[in-house]
Amino acid sequence: MSRLPQTVRNSFIRLEGLLYQFFNFFKTIFGWLNQLFGFFAKLLGFTNSQYWLEEEGQSSKSMKVEPDTPAKAPQESPPAPASSATRRRPDSKKMEEFLKMAQQAKTSR
Repeated sequence: MSRLPQTVRNSFIRLEGLLYQFFNFFKTIFGWLNQLFGFFAKLLGFTNSQYWLEEEGQSSKSMKVEPDTPAKAPQESPPAPASSATRRRPDSKKMEEFLKMAQQAKTSR
């Protein structure tokens, strides 16, 4: 093997080892910080979830809501027009028809 390829390979191997040591150092530092924050979280009671929650019996009584009316079947919407060319602008005659229909619907209730 000639010297140049061997030198390049050895350089990459050494660079890989250096990066492994470098990132392993950061992994160790973040591991220590994680342990430190975990200790303070336990000390302050943040890991105990029951500390912040109400009792289950009280919250379940207040959360229950009984429906007074039966559920209605969903109404089907009218089909959409096939293309935008079939749409027309509403004119005053059609608006009067809609207003009459709305008044009839109000009085029928």
